[in-house]
Amino acid sequence: MDWAGIVEQLGDRLLLYARRWAPDEATATDILQEAFLRVWHANEKQPIPEADMSARCYAAVRRAALDHLRSARRRGDREAKGGEWLYEAGSPSFQTDLERDEERAALERAMSTLPIEQHEVLTLKIWGELTFAEIAATIEESPNTVASRYRLAIAALRKVFAPEEAP
Repeated sequence: MDWAGIVEQLGDRLLLYARRWAPDEATATDILQEAFLRVWHANEKQPIPEADMSARCYAAVRRAALDHLRSARRRGDREAKGGEWLYEAGSPSFQTDLERDEERAALERAMSTLPIEQHEVLTLKIWGELTFAEIAATIEESPNTVASRYRLAIAALRKVFAPEEAP
């Protein structure tokens, strides 16, 4: 298995997906590293077919992110009980140099209004370049549910960006 090639091929898209779950870029990077370790260890136990690698990596990022969120929530609960509230739950969002243009900011605002299920499917489909079947395997839903969430997300974004064309 060519891990350097996998990281090069999927790394940026997986980091973008991890950022959806993370409060900052450093946390997103940690989530991505954890996901790659999980996939690597799983591959050592039982080799993953190359055709399944992309979906397995996205699934690993999702699970690592959810684990991180649960851990952060528990930590926040402990700190709140101790009188210190350091963790604030909310929509993870931060800007990088690439997100500074006005169109990207508008898209980010519009996507933040989508339900998380639709946002996740849209991110995996467009930026992750996964098929509906791969997304379904990643988020453990049916392909029909995934396709429906994608259509709903696209329709919602059309209403924002092209209101005269929206059905």
